[in-house]
Amino acid sequence: MQAVSLLHDDRIGALNALFVMTIGEYLDLTRGVTDKNPYQRKRIASSKTVYGLLREDILRGCVIPPIVLALTTDVGGMDLDESGVALLVQQNPDNLLILDGLQRTFTLLDLEQQLTGPEKDTFRAKWLRIEVYLGVNKIGILYRMLTLNTGQTPMSLRQQIEMLYSDYIEVGVAGVTFVREVDATHATSENELNFRETIEGFNSYLERDELPLERSDLLENIKSLENLSHENASTDLFKDYVLAWLAFYKKAVELCGDAELVPEKDAPEKSTPWGKTAAQVFRKPQAMAGFGAALGKLKDHGKIQNLDLVSALCQQINLHSNDPLQFIEKINSKMAWINKNTKKIGNAQRMFFQFYFRDLFNSESDTYLSLEASVNSAMHKLESQLF
Repeated sequence: MQAVSLLHDDRIGALNALFVMTIGEYLDLTRGVTDKNPYQRKRIASSKTVYGLLREDILRGCVIPPIVLALTTDVGGMDLDESGVALLVQQNPDNLLILDGLQRTFTLLDLEQQLTGPEKDTFRAKWLRIEVYLGVNKIGILYRMLTLNTGQTPMSLRQQIEMLYSDYIEVGVAGVTFVREVDATHATSENELNFRETIEGFNSYLERDELPLERSDLLENIKSLENLSHENASTDLFKDYVLAWLAFYKKAVELCGDAELVPEKDAPEKSTPWGKTAAQVFRKPQAMAGFGAALGKLKDHGKIQNLDLVSALCQQINLHSNDPLQFIEKINSKMAWINKNTKKIGNAQRMFFQFYFRDLFNSESDTYLSLEASVNSAMHKLESQLF
């Protein structure tokens, strides 16, 4: 393998290296990359797809478009020459990630397995062009995946986020660990978060939309690109988002203490509180989605500059009435109204919390940094949208 060109990508602050290597070198280098990540897309199995035609074309000597990889390890500087870049890539195969060309890679792997003898040797000796991004962080990788992911089988934005940030399942953030649905457990303690719900909240931040995505298409990717173009690729945006959420959540729990809403003994079953405590209220996925969407909208309107500012603002949040039980009762009464008066209850709840957090963190709002006063303000805006 040989690096033949080096270009600096100023948009994502990374070095792009163009390699020429044989199919055999590429497959040996990326062996295992396609299945080491639980969020990686699966192969397209049907022989009637364009990938079935691609297999035939490769055997006939077709030059396929370059496959694009990212090296996620810290390269320690961008002053490498071609030989240094080649050595770095060869020494760090476990840190490679396929940005564009996953199905082409599956096709090459299938052919390698099917062929034997001299035919296999001839196949492995054919040449490929491979692009590798070096020194790129995860938000930069996500940006490039979206710009490249315009083929027949695009991943949704949430799928890409899950794949890129799945390593946080192992290490957590600021002492908080993530719980996956596949583990048949649910986050319950203060130091646990559900990974899927956290991803949905982060996705809402990137999309500037609290509503769950029902489908994935190119237009959604374009929308995401417009939002990502305003983000700082030099930071770990997911970590900053989680820290902002944790700062708010911990402050809300601190202000409300042990206050718990207990239903009356003779109350009907349907009157069960939506959230008995502040912790239960804000751990709901509707609240997390509203939080993410609100911060994204506030950033677009210049009301917040970055997520670090949100973490600092959370320390100034107050309860207004100093009666935590009154606050919890108020939130539950609004959720009960939504349940009774709307058809798409979950969507209405997400919209409520989007308005709630926008008022809470908007310095021009009359309920700025007031945990309780923002409830009525958000409800008024929700009603104006629904009726």
